[in-house]
Amino acid sequence: MKKRLSEILYPQRYFLIPFLFMLLIGFILMLLNSKAELFLWTNRHHNSYFDELFKLITFFGDGLMTVLVVLILLFFKFRYAVLAAIAFAYSSIVIQLLKHLFKAPRPVKYFEDIIPIRTIENYPVYEWNSFPSGHTASVFTLAVVLSYLLPHRRRHWIIIPLATLTAFSRVYLAQHFLEDVIAGSIIAVFMTFHLIWWLENSKWYHSASLEGRLFGKA
Repeated sequence: MKKRLSEILYPQRYFLIPFLFMLLIGFILMLLNSKAELFLWTNRHHNSYFDELFKLITFFGDGLMTVLVVLILLFFKFRYAVLAAIAFAYSSIVIQLLKHLFKAPRPVKYFEDIIPIRTIENYPVYEWNSFPSGHTASVFTLAVVLSYLLPHRRRHWIIIPLATLTAFSRVYLAQHFLEDVIAGSIIAVFMTFHLIWWLENSKWYHSASLEGRLFGKA
């Protein structure tokens, strides 16, 4: 029997409710302030501890982190690894298309002739393709996948703060504006749940060939 999207989403309410609350805060901030004001406020609040912390946290949105998670999931079930890999590819393609469609300037370019902004010494910053944030999309894609796969669903709200900090790190590191990370998170969550719904209704996804795992049967 075909699964409805609501049957996929309802069990994930412990993830979705905190996510929607996070979005609400973000939208309120954007309504009350311009993207420049929000960025400059963040840019003024730096110290060496947070510099190093957010340089580490931003790695959770790196493509290498997704590869690592996919490899780990291979030891549990091939189906889990396939889900994570396809979800990453699915959202990444859309994010990259949008980046090249909008060609939005990143903060260092946006403020180039307006006001000097602080960047971390020897940390690379980019000038274009700001909207939407790819790192944010990646970490929220992983967040949805892990929320869907992991047991103890009532604890899944814990995933949101880590994903949110990863998204915030992109603003702190002068790589993106708040609107970029919010858009990246929305795209990732919507597309990943859509993919899960589609796969759950696919015979191929439930085939015996995906039941195994590395070094033994699941």
